[in-house]
Order: sequence, then C-alpha cells, then structure tokens
Amino acid sequence: MPTIQVPARRNPASGTAVPLVLTCEHASNRLPRGLRARSQPERVLLETHWGWDIGAWEVAKRLARWLGVAAIGGSVSRLVIDLNRPVVDRTLIRREAGWVRLSWNARVSPAEVERRMIAWHLPYHDAIDRAILRQVTRDVRPLLMAVHSFTPIYEGRRRDFDMGVLFDRSRGHAALFLRGLRREGFRVRANEPYSGLAGMMYSIERHGTHHDLPCLEIEMNQELFRDRAAASRLAPRIARALRPVLALQRRPTRR
Repeated sequence: MPTIQVPARRNPASGTAVPLVLTCEHASNRLPRGLRARSQPERVLLETHWGWDIGAWEVAKRLARWLGVAAIGGSVSRLVIDLNRPVVDRTLIRREAGWVRLSWNARVSPAEVERRMIAWHLPYHDAIDRAILRQVTRDVRPLLMAVHSFTPIYEGRRRDFDMGVLFDRSRGHAALFLRGLRREGFRVRANEPYSGLAGMMYSIERHGTHHDLPCLEIEMNQELFRDRAAASRLAPRIARALRPVLALQRRPTRR
C-alpha cells in the first residue's frame, strides 16, 4: 500500500467541496515487507522523530474528518524513502540517522532507489494530484496544506513554541492562519523551525506550483502529543484557525 488516505466527502447541505487538500509525508514509521530493523538502536530510532512525524497523521486524519476533506499520508517510514525530498536530494534515502547506521539502507543501488521511487514516492504524489484534480475540475481551487511535527529539542537547542507555519508564495494565507492559531491560544512562529523560503516544502510546493495553488505547512511541537487524546483536542482548534484561510479559496476558478 503506497499511501494511506482519508477520502473527501461533500457537504450534504451545499454539495460543494471544502477547498483544502491535506498531506502528511511522514505519517508512518513502518518498514515494508523485505526490510527489517536488525538491532535495538534501529528499532528505537524508528519510534523517534527520525522515523516519522509523531502525532502528525493523527491530526491530519481528524482534520480531514472534521472538515470533510481529503488527506493523503505516506505509508512507510521516511527512513525507507523521504516523500518530502526530490530524487536528487542526498537525504532521499539515508544511510544513517541519529548516529545509527541503517542496515536496510546499507547497500542501496540505483536500481533499488528506482524501485522505491516507483513503489512509494510516485504513487504518493500521484494520489495528491488526483485529490487536487477532483477539486479543480469542479471549479474549486484548494489550499494545499502539509501536516508535520518537530522535535522540541534539536542539536541542544529548545524550540520553545507550539507551532510553526511555513510558507513561500502564500504570504497572505500564512498571515491569516498565523492569526487564527494565535486566537486559539497557540504560541506560533512564521517559517520556523524550518523555512518555506529556503525550499523546505518540497512536496506541496511541487504540486502547488504545478497547479498554481496556495501552499502552507503546519509544524507542530511533539511536546503537544504527550497523551493519546492530544490529536482530538488539537484538530478542532486548528480547523477553526483555518476558516479565514479557506474563505479565500471559495471563489470559483476561471477556465
């Protein structure tokens, strides 16, 4: 299974689609059949932020169901292949992470890179394109939003905020979303802990540029996910913060 998905549903009252497509590139920490962790450090690593974005897919799923929109998630760990990297990126398939050598990536040939691209990377991005096309062919211009999370301490520095909103071209959308999140009581920063201006939004920028659609990425501090109910509490608040942003997208396209 190359992707995990929550399908969109139409609003029964209006019959119209909510102009939003959610993605979650690092939704899973699963190793596919044929690959396995051979040591305890590798197994531990898969449970950390190196293996996946903790909490991100739980929030993406609940946002999708709350708003009635599509959500597309990666079905394998980013340590198998990173769906948020182009094929030419040296971190597409990592040989090591967190000072741990990855046995399943020790001898990855060009043919194996190609196999993994065909098995997981291409189908994932095809699924995003399909979700976008279901809207744009019906005169809906969706916002593309990637859902990610970040480790609270990185290289010895504490990231003392709740969420970041990454953006490049979509400054107006980002400003509205930042204000909405702050109204919900979150400590939020623009283009942190990574910057969309530095090309750190490969996946959604790839599709947003191709389809001329606005793109945002939400980054959530993994400290927010201390208990299993965290995603259920966060999703409604994020959905409310998105309302003014989605209002911008409710105008029909011109064809």
